Amino acid sequence: MITPLQLIVLNVKPYKETSLLVNTYTNVRGRTDFVVNGVRTARNRAAAAVFHPLSILDTRAYLSEKRTLHRLKEYQKALPLNGLCTNVRKSTIGLFMAELVYKTVREYEENSALYQFLKESIVHLDKAEEELPDVHLYFTVRLCKYLGYAPEQNDSESPPDSFNIQKGRFTRGPGAFGKEDSLLLHRILSVPPHQYEPLPCSGAERYHFLMSMMEYYGYHMGKIPQIQSLTILHQVFL
Repeated sequence: MITPLQLIVLNVKPYKETSLLVNTYTNVRGRTDFVVNGVRTARNRAAAAVFHPLSILDTRAYLSEKRTLHRLKEYQKALPLNGLCTNVRKSTIGLFMAELVYKTVREYEENSALYQFLKESIVHLDKAEEELPDVHLYFTVRLCKYLGYAPEQNDSESPPDSFNIQKGRFTRGPGAFGKEDSLLLHRILSVPPHQYEPLPCSGAERYHFLMSMMEYYGYHMGKIPQIQSLTILHQVFL
């Protein structure tokens, strides 16, 4: 059956001689994997370029209830996302965001709230200006809400205590996050959803914070996600 759907590209791999295996998050089925036939040729090079990380596509697809691998019939960009395509810093952040979703979101079922969050985050990244270096920090923290383990905010006006990974909240006494990471998490949680404010931190501090957040993800997933693009991201934002 041919079904219209919108998708976000998370990961792309060569498949057989001339095809692509495209891992996506869709608006109607959650995680869905597709084969795109015949695009790895000199003639169809432009078509293959459409499938970059975080590309948002309007498609018509052959979907089967009996298979886990489906096939795209038609596809076109839903949004141009010129910033993601031309700005190295934005494309690097996009690579990290796509890989994080690819390695943490596993549900093959509709979740319109998560899809809308992802789409809005991508559009913001594409248009971001002065807050650009911090977009992925906000994304990493806010994604937790849709995975079921959002960190609890500390409503006290005093500086927060250490953030405890096991309890998912700020507590007195020893915690897995150090003081600086706990304070940075508190700042991010204090910013209303859909808003971004520049964070007073260095590239090294951003990297350390993201590594701490990977430990938090790992506690809830049972295994720390190995995000290969995190190293590249750190080099770009030194």
